[in-house]
Amino acid sequence: MSFTRREFIKTSTTLLAAVKLVTPLSVIAAVAEKSKKTGASKAKIRYLKSTCAHCVNFCGINVQMENDVIRAIYPDPERAPYYNVGICPKGVSGVFNTYNPYRIKKPLKRTNPKKGLDQDPKWIEISWDEAFKTISDKLKKIRADDPRKLIWQHGHGKYLIGDKFPKAFAKAFGTPNLVHRTTTCEAARHVADELTWGYHGFLPDVDNCNLLLNFGGNYFEAEQFARWLDHATTDAKERGMKIVVIEPRLSSTASKADEWIPIRPARDVILILGLAKLLIEQNTIDEEFLTSTTNATALVGADEFVLKDAKGELLVWDEKSKSAKPFTEGVTPALKGSYTVNGKAYKTSFQVFKDSLKDLTPAYVSETTGVPEKKILWLAAEITKHAKIGATVIVDGHKLRYRPVAIHTFRGLSAKEFGVQNWRAGLILQMLIGSIDAVGGINLHSVYKKPQYFEPSKAEYPPQRVDLQESVFFPHATHNVAQQVAQTVMNPKKYGLEYTPEMQIFYATNRPFSTSDAVKQFESLEKTYNVVIELVMTETAQMADIVLPDLSYLESWHLSPTRYTPHSKHTAIRQPVTNAYQIPHDAYSILWELAKRVGILDDYVKGINKNWGLKKYPLKTGQDYSAEQAVSHIWQEKTKGKSFSVAKAKAFVGKHLETKKVYLSGVEAKFKGAGKPKMNFYVEQLVHTLENVKQQKEKYHLRDINMGQYKLALSPLPKKEHGFPVPHRVALKHPFYLITYKRMFRNQSGNTALNPILNALGADVQENYVLINSQSAKKLGIDNSSEVIVETRVGKLKGKAKVIEGIRPDTIAISYHYGQQSLDFPEYAKKGMWVNSILENHSDVVSGMESFNDSKCKLYKA
Repeated sequence: MSFTRREFIKTSTTLLAAVKLVTPLSVIAAVAEKSKKTGASKAKIRYLKSTCAHCVNFCGINVQMENDVIRAIYPDPERAPYYNVGICPKGVSGVFNTYNPYRIKKPLKRTNPKKGLDQDPKWIEISWDEAFKTISDKLKKIRADDPRKLIWQHGHGKYLIGDKFPKAFAKAFGTPNLVHRTTTCEAARHVADELTWGYHGFLPDVDNCNLLLNFGGNYFEAEQFARWLDHATTDAKERGMKIVVIEPRLSSTASKADEWIPIRPARDVILILGLAKLLIEQNTIDEEFLTSTTNATALVGADEFVLKDAKGELLVWDEKSKSAKPFTEGVTPALKGSYTVNGKAYKTSFQVFKDSLKDLTPAYVSETTGVPEKKILWLAAEITKHAKIGATVIVDGHKLRYRPVAIHTFRGLSAKEFGVQNWRAGLILQMLIGSIDAVGGINLHSVYKKPQYFEPSKAEYPPQRVDLQESVFFPHATHNVAQQVAQTVMNPKKYGLEYTPEMQIFYATNRPFSTSDAVKQFESLEKTYNVVIELVMTETAQMADIVLPDLSYLESWHLSPTRYTPHSKHTAIRQPVTNAYQIPHDAYSILWELAKRVGILDDYVKGINKNWGLKKYPLKTGQDYSAEQAVSHIWQEKTKGKSFSVAKAKAFVGKHLETKKVYLSGVEAKFKGAGKPKMNFYVEQLVHTLENVKQQKEKYHLRDINMGQYKLALSPLPKKEHGFPVPHRVALKHPFYLITYKRMFRNQSGNTALNPILNALGADVQENYVLINSQSAKKLGIDNSSEVIVETRVGKLKGKAKVIEGIRPDTIAISYHYGQQSLDFPEYAKKGMWVNSILENHSDVVSGMESFNDSKCKLYKA
């Protein structure tokens, strides 16, 4: 017989007879009561340590158990010296995500062939064996035909079992199409890092910083490293560090800052370049750092290419010999000026940058950014005062650069059409004052780990990957292009794909729901056979052909991808504390079983060993491994043989880093001095990439490649034009800028939308609002009781207004992770607006980053 998902929930477990969702803990109480009836007459309290995986902060947790029932989740105090002091509301209430009655508990098969968000899939329950057979038969057929027709997509799933397992599976299967979510997160920031210093990842050295400029990074709510930065910045502020937050909306982080500067959306790059101009004009820059460590001295021609010798070494102007030479011992590179070499005119790349700033007067910057001119001048003076150009400090016997000014960002600078160029401007400003890898500046992670990032992209065509990564469409997208998959699936020939995708496996991701122009994303799921591995029936799961239940992070084993800090790192595991519904599989064992049935298990195991770097403790082919056994091998490899009993007892081992490792193993070791590669002040590889794009366009007659757009996006230096994304230039009849933001309560929305503990915190948490400035609201006759319409060029959205002072009058803001559409969610989980459904998509050409904060809109009463 067939039945609806809601009927399935009602009949799937005897525990649910006791459930009343108005009493959030009733499910847990029912489990406890059942435990008592089965012979546990005396309560036994014990604690198990693990790692929270509810979001990407991976906090250490200490779980209180009564018999086999989770009673409470606390922060692990032993992690505090290394990372998190506390945990957030999501982590505290994670118990409900495990005991959630709306969880998927058995495999389900679709019987209604028609797909759509308004279509009842008419699920029937099937056995695990039938599910595995159906999926593996499909996989074998695709692999025999063309393995590229399989797409694996994960979001948070990357962190639940680690992306090294899915990557090994995809490689063994033969598909290049494994796609993560980074372009809906921070990809532009990563790519800007890679182009500049050869890898990605940075953190402000807040222990020693005196001025922190934060461009839209909301670490008091939901971004990465939030559970460290929240208390670390609070401690730093108490000792005297000044925090300036630059963003259109008064966020939780801005409310705790010394200064909030409400900038016009997208104009950050113009403000940063304007500050750079002031520092250069005032000669308050670190010329020694620029000269010795960056390619700011490289000679650049009118064609934007760097001058090189026959060996490919870049040339500088040697002030001693008055000639162009490679930067070797005895050469004194000129930082500024114009020179003639073999009859051709060249400038240093620093001079090129300086000249490009001529129009960025404080008056112009003020007019375009909405920041008062006096505030711009004040900010430049603050940077100069706190940067202490030329200062050094002795730490543990090491003489180190001391530049206690840092710039931090997350989606604030990256979630834009020109996201790479936005953060490139931020990196250049910090190069100007020499604060990169300095005490109190920003600390880089794994500097020059991948020198290939300094090479131009081949701009591949035809593309091999369905997401068009590193193709002519997104030439430097090194972190997948999550939102592009749906567009390619809808029209493979448009992008030159040589095959038509047939099957998608989604693991712990509700991707179509969380990208821009989201309604069209779901249309693509009608084109493929879809398997979804999930905890709850998300919108993506509703579009599946087969749904497989997963174990929650409190029920499964894995090595945990912990967050480092500038001064510490640690290795941790996650271990199960219960199995609420006796679900026999998680994604780890699902992959293992599918690899076995498809006939790729040995190759899969070899891939696991390679991806995890298992040399001393490898998995053996021809042998099965449970998740616990696999984690034990990885743990021992990562901890150099430390007993797995330590992992079970402590769940982590941590260490504090030596001063030399923190400050002298990065920029100082890799770039500083003669004869070494240089950090890219000027990103010449983008100029070569542009040439490669041009060649591909001409060779294949690619009409959709706009060379003007590409030339701007692939500029070797950030420009003022990067502050004007497409909607800001063309949606002139839409008077308001529309931005989005995260809320702590609704990160990972599929789970938290169902969490009544979080929803019980108050009406304000249960739904989102259209935040509008009181001045603008008054002109439109809008108050807190008003229902309003938000209209973009993509669509319309109806919601409730909230009139506030803490937002620019020309801007409205709506948090995402609300407005769920799943037919199987209770009504309390569906409140609010699905803002992604009306956002325009203008992905960053360089990185593929989603442009979440570039839309413009109209606003009027409903």
